Amino acid sequence: MTPLVSILLPTFDRPQYLEQALVSALNQTYPHIEIIICDNSQNDATEQVVNSYLTSPNGSKIKYVRNKANIGPTANQQKCFRLAKGEYINYLMDDDLLHPRKIERMLPYLTGNPKIGLVTSLKQIIDHSGEPVRISTTPPFKLSTLKKPAINGQTLIQRMLTDSKNYIGEPTTVLFRKADLLEPFGTFGGKQAHNNVDVASWIALLVKKDAVFLEEPLSSFRKHATQLTNTLLSKMGCQCDWIDVTLLAKKQRIFDNSSTLVKIINRLGKIVLNNFSNWNEATHGLYLDELLDRVHQLAVVSEKSKKLFSLAEDLKKLTQQLEAQRKPA
Repeated sequence: MTPLVSILLPTFDRPQYLEQALVSALNQTYPHIEIIICDNSQNDATEQVVNSYLTSPNGSKIKYVRNKANIGPTANQQKCFRLAKGEYINYLMDDDLLHPRKIERMLPYLTGNPKIGLVTSLKQIIDHSGEPVRISTTPPFKLSTLKKPAINGQTLIQRMLTDSKNYIGEPTTVLFRKADLLEPFGTFGGKQAHNNVDVASWIALLVKKDAVFLEEPLSSFRKHATQLTNTLLSKMGCQCDWIDVTLLAKKQRIFDNSSTLVKIINRLGKIVLNNFSNWNEATHGLYLDELLDRVHQLAVVSEKSKKLFSLAEDLKKLTQQLEAQRKPA
């Protein structure tokens, strides 16, 4: 029997993009799928689009849920996951697209191979109208081949944390086994990510398992002006998330080389010193507690290393500066 794959499509007020994403899911050559749509939209436009496909030949594969209120993007992604009945999961962001053979091509690497935690691939970058722009940059490690399909999970985690880059890809790019994700989507080590939701889950999946990274672009990532990643708040959230996952990875002893950790902490600390004070002023202290918490954590870790003692002192000074910017009660 072919296992059921759940394609999870969280959406919010993007009916035109949502329709294109839905069609790409319905056009999968792999037959045994369900499509879970959880809708945060503030009007009926998305529901009307979905309804027009429920009577199509593959309409029975669609399960649509309209949230009574906007529960936010992360909670919506997690709701999709809870509703999924499939053995395997592939998220599909509402402005992205799946290659028709994505599930068919990726699934064989997971079935019967419990050591593989996820399968991903290069992706096609498209513009707001869906026109191809370029293929995503090849990551700085050897891609999977038939002779050597797997990449060591902890090695991949260390490389992502060293560079603060999501080499695995956005949620749309990845297929994984539902039972392997033991924490809610976007959570690693009990910590819910702000913006790097996908990174948190990829790391959680790879702590004890390996990855397969295919050269064939099997999804399309749309770049457009309304993406949340373009905002200052997103940059702040991403930086806090990289600090969180790095310190949690240290706690779980993922790093086999102390010099690697020193390098990462030093780089994160310098980014914090160069940005956090200005970010706090730009947001009128709205997220001061979040920023201070990360400065403090980095200072504590740095203080334990002779190589990072100077950084620890600078971080303590930054803590005092940020504390001084607190608004009077």
